[in-house]
Amino acid sequence: MGGAGYIGDLVFVYGTLRRGFINNEATIAFRSGAEFISEGWVPGLLYSTGWYPALIEEGPGSVKGEIWRITTTGVMDILDDYEGLLDEPAEYERVLRRIQTETGEMTAWLYLYLDDVDPSQLIPSGDWADAFVSPGDYS
Repeated sequence: MGGAGYIGDLVFVYGTLRRGFINNEATIAFRSGAEFISEGWVPGLLYSTGWYPALIEEGPGSVKGEIWRITTTGVMDILDDYEGLLDEPAEYERVLRRIQTETGEMTAWLYLYLDDVDPSQLIPSGDWADAFVSPGDYS
């Protein structure tokens, strides 16, 4: 796995890992083992899978998210596990992409969705905040 090799790397997060969203063991470990750098956006489309978003690199849209710098050994391993990279079949793949920010481009890891998406679940704004439903909202 990644270990210390990822310290200093940037990660673009666009769903539950963003500030202000759910807190669970993985999201807390990520936010405590990385530092927020900037808001940003990438070309693509964002879909809801129900509890979390799916980014695909098709279509004319853009997806809003945040860039974080890894500061702690093992954080990328936590993210890979959280995003199901080790599942069979994997739900996401981690790729390097150029992220647009207010101050220019940055290169960061992001997680692309590998499964089929439901066209009716498109989030037109590309912002998970516009579609996020906390599991507690159904009680």
